[in-house]
Amino acid sequence: MPSFEIKGKVAPCTLFRPLTTNLAVLTRDVEKRLGETPEFFRNMAVIVDFSALGQLREGMDLTGLVRLLREKGMMPVGIQGGNEFHERLAPNLHLGVFPEGRQSPARPASGEKAGHETLVVDKPVRSGQQIYARGRDLIVLAPVGPGAEVISDGNIHVYAALRGRALAGVMGNESARIFCRELRAELVSVAGLYRVSEDMPQETLGGPAQIRLAGRQLLIESF
Repeated sequence: MPSFEIKGKVAPCTLFRPLTTNLAVLTRDVEKRLGETPEFFRNMAVIVDFSALGQLREGMDLTGLVRLLREKGMMPVGIQGGNEFHERLAPNLHLGVFPEGRQSPARPASGEKAGHETLVVDKPVRSGQQIYARGRDLIVLAPVGPGAEVISDGNIHVYAALRGRALAGVMGNESARIFCRELRAELVSVAGLYRVSEDMPQETLGGPAQIRLAGRQLLIESF
């Protein structure tokens, strides 16, 4: 009888997408972001994504960037979109190399129903639970409790109270949106831009809302 199994499950990771190769600027901005919500990023598995740098990626000090992220409590697990040098260097930094593009959707767990391009959850998402709709939209027909997390590569619809965290467009889809019937979220995010509860407009809390990007600004609107 074998002593281990290898299964094709891929856990969701957060993309860390640098917009500059200047490590001093990155350090300053990472420290600022961590100062706002330190617990959210602690031990977060991240993939360093070079796609926004274009030809500037040639000047990225991957070793320095990985050191920065680890010192700040994040856990880089791989890279994507780097050049040949970055891909050769990655194993020395204990990083995997991920192909660009989306992978096949994971099989839905109990309480989840797979549509053609939508994952439907019809049970409450409780504290500590995480639901991830890989490569598709997510519809939740029940409350999302405090400490719970709903994640989607596309849009998120919550037809009940949203009290946990909702992260839409996590693979960089800037046209993704979040809709909920009752906004009481701890954190909302679209394509990596986020706002925590303390930063949300007071007039939107407790009622139906949508969250979307307008340029590089995250908007929270009542409707």
